[in-house]
Amino acid sequence: MSILAPITEGRIRLFGMVLMLCLFVVGCATAPPQMIYVPSDMLPEGSGVAKLQEKPALFAGQTLVIAPVTGIGASNMRALSGALGVSGTTLIWGQTFHEALFKALRGSGLFGEVARDGTAPYILHADILQQSTVGYGATFKVHYVLNDTQSGRDIWGQDITASYVFPSSAFSFFTPYNTQSKALMRACGKNIESLIENLGIRPNNTALEPTASVP
Repeated sequence: MSILAPITEGRIRLFGMVLMLCLFVVGCATAPPQMIYVPSDMLPEGSGVAKLQEKPALFAGQTLVIAPVTGIGASNMRALSGALGVSGTTLIWGQTFHEALFKALRGSGLFGEVARDGTAPYILHADILQQSTVGYGATFKVHYVLNDTQSGRDIWGQDITASYVFPSSAFSFFTPYNTQSKALMRACGKNIESLIENLGIRPNNTALEPTASVP
């Protein structure tokens, strides 16, 4: 691993801290998309593209809107603590996760178009249930619901849990916060990848699915 990695992680946290402080100063509840940095670790396989071999005809040419993310990390104050590196507050900001969902789903080609807001035939809701770190690993759990606005019904829903663990190393030992942050981001990326896979194979299910866990 490059010696520049800790410096890069530090710059990311500093940028997040400055962004949070600016939002508090001007009284904004949300940040413009161009101001939100999404690390590649937060995206499926680090690329943001999880291409599906066969795309459901149900979604062909349809537009998906991603609703504002709720749950753990949606609070600006919690996100500020994470950006400052406060012990025990390693956290992915809800708006950063929203932007990661936008990039990954748009890159997947699952829908004809993906939008950050507005109205559309389909709306994806994401409620973050868990963001936790233990040792050199992390777990990211989200409750997703896909709503068909044309029928007014939730046509798919699922809890998806994903985890990532780094092997023990000198870097992990001396930079535990950086390691936990990166592990959480990679767990997030695996979570989104599982979301795209599940949307691709279960598009017509009208019942809520049981919890899915990604090791």
